[in-house]
Amino acid sequence: MITLGAFIKTLSGTKINTPKGAILCSLALVFMLSSCANKDSIDCHMPLQHQWANSAHIIDDIRTLSSAEFAGRKTGSEGAILSQNYLEQRFTALGLQPWQSTFKVPFTYKYQFSQQLGVNIVGIIPSRTPSNRWRIITAHYDHLGQQGKRTFHGADDNASGVAGLLAIAEQWQHTGLAEVNLMLVATDAEEQGLYGSYGLVEQIQMYPEMQIELAMNLDMIGHPSRPRAIYIEGEQNFVDFEQIKTDLTNKHQLCIRLSYAKNSATGIKRMNWLKASDHYPFHQAGIPWIYFGVPPHNQYHTVDDTIDTLKIDFLASVTEMAYSFISQPQIEINPQ
Repeated sequence: MITLGAFIKTLSGTKINTPKGAILCSLALVFMLSSCANKDSIDCHMPLQHQWANSAHIIDDIRTLSSAEFAGRKTGSEGAILSQNYLEQRFTALGLQPWQSTFKVPFTYKYQFSQQLGVNIVGIIPSRTPSNRWRIITAHYDHLGQQGKRTFHGADDNASGVAGLLAIAEQWQHTGLAEVNLMLVATDAEEQGLYGSYGLVEQIQMYPEMQIELAMNLDMIGHPSRPRAIYIEGEQNFVDFEQIKTDLTNKHQLCIRLSYAKNSATGIKRMNWLKASDHYPFHQAGIPWIYFGVPPHNQYHTVDDTIDTLKIDFLASVTEMAYSFISQPQIEINPQ
């Protein structure tokens, strides 16, 4: 295809008051309008803006969960128990109610030829008017723990997502949908194989009266890619997602990408995010889902995934965008 520059160069030698000139001018105008329409309307390098997400609370949550005391939050460890207790306290302070008898909801799973016990932290914000409509937000709190003297802090993976979940819980209390029940779940054993979300889906299916409209998963939302953008997967679940994407982008002035390609020895490969995190069990159960996250980065699954490597303004902006999505009054779902 000819470039716009080459086209203009051709046009410059043509008289406009001739039929050929008029045609070329018309084509040039179409070319330029088309090029402008296809360009991103948002500058990914502009300063980020957020309205209500409390950066101080976000920092406190991430700093606590990724601290040396919590020792990497490996499932079944002392650090995991400290994480559970902290999240239970935060849920209580935010006014959430337990879904079961307590916020701590255990589940069992088989891992490395033995039976294991995990604990999801599950809170709800009931609808203000009687309703069976439910929406779910998940963010896994577990990470890789320690290896010898090395601690895998997991600030982005996934203290960032948990901090976003807690911020959304607080905002929902003020401006959430009156006719929708919100379930907020800090999942366990994601790193070992998404076992916390598998356990959650199995437990939810025991309550057929619950009308699960969608599940939103937050996993690694504090370390923007280049160009700075949040990646969203699951768009195929929703009718007219391109319009939703445009509305979210314009409202939050934050770039969105719908897929991620990485270089490899064999060329360009498209990353398959379907099985990458806690949204996959919902997908298998036929529950519509959406995923907010960023691609793996240099700190991913290393001891350098610490709070000082995160971009808190980016995290706050992503949190507000995720809230805008989950709080839409009506979301039209594509048939499975």
